[in-house]
Amino acid sequence: MSNEGKVNITLIDFLKLFLRYILCVIFPPLAVIDQGCGSIFLVFIFTLFGWLPGCILAFYLVLSKKNFYRK
Repeated sequence: MSNEGKVNITLIDFLKLFLRYILCVIFPPLAVIDQGCGSIFLVFIFTLFGWLPGCILAFYLVLSKKNFYRK
């Protein structure tokens, strides 16, 4: 068997990602704080228009971040 597409996830990595998803729901701009000022500002503006648009954008940005577990 080949291990080419598999990613080993540690408990710490899982907890970090789980916390990030919780932040997407509670305060969306805080969930994307490590992705730069543009992302934070955009999510903040979307959150001002309503909680749901900011939440959706934060989830999209968190999920689209490639190689979260690859070091």
